[in-house]
Amino acid sequence: MITTFKEIYDAIADYAPIRLAVVNPRSNYIIKALEQAENNGWIKPLLFTDNDTDKSLAVAINAIKNDEADLLMKGNIDTATLLKAVMDKQQGLRSNKYLTHVAAIESPNYDRLILTTDGGVNPTLNETIADSIIDNVLQVTDALNNIKPNIAMLALIEKVSAKLPETVFADKIAKKYQSDSRFTIEGPIALDVALSRKAAEAKHLTTKMAGETDVFIGPNITATNFISKMLLSIGNSTGGGVIIGAKIPIILLSRSDTMQTKLNSIALGLLVYHNQFNMD
Repeated sequence: MITTFKEIYDAIADYAPIRLAVVNPRSNYIIKALEQAENNGWIKPLLFTDNDTDKSLAVAINAIKNDEADLLMKGNIDTATLLKAVMDKQQGLRSNKYLTHVAAIESPNYDRLILTTDGGVNPTLNETIADSIIDNVLQVTDALNNIKPNIAMLALIEKVSAKLPETVFADKIAKKYQSDSRFTIEGPIALDVALSRKAAEAKHLTTKMAGETDVFIGPNITATNFISKMLLSIGNSTGGGVIIGAKIPIILLSRSDTMQTKLNSIALGLLVYHNQFNMD
């Protein structure tokens, strides 16, 4: 099982470079990230830049449809604009699933990559979106060679309470998938218990995954986003993220990302892409 970004870098090192379509890359931080990824032998960047952002986006997507590019990356373009185009049935990149964001975070205090989802696309959850969140994150765990990941449906407490709707929802999803052979799921489960066996013991809770959780599904976009940003900002962690749910992964970079995070995001997107299409 891949547990660090270095191992991701190693895993994609021997693959042929991927033709990466980048929409409207103007900022130095994007150009530098692309230069580093190209120097690493990961990509052949194809830059689609136009004063009309919508036009550059349309041309980039068309390049993928015509097999002139393999993978899509966001440059200096609004995320909502990019995702709207991807979800347009006429563009041909849409699948039958919702788009969801998966962040992979490497912490010196945890023995595996922390996958948080969905902290970037869907503001609220329902059962259908949760189904896509799980299916999408399994694309990432599969690429990481994690055969049967542990998935936590996060909530404030472990008891189901009508006063805390996220506990009811977590319980519903956990019960729905409790017999799924692809993964182990528990919920509702608090973040401290998901992360620590000691926390579970202190609360006298019976759990199979405390301290060994791979996937952390938050109760809403805000909570999930906060977890990732807190770890990356002051948790001495590094990370990267991709959008899953279209026919190809989509690499998104934030203006606040460090250079390491930018490269990690590109590497993670490439790993999922290579695994998805079983490329040699």
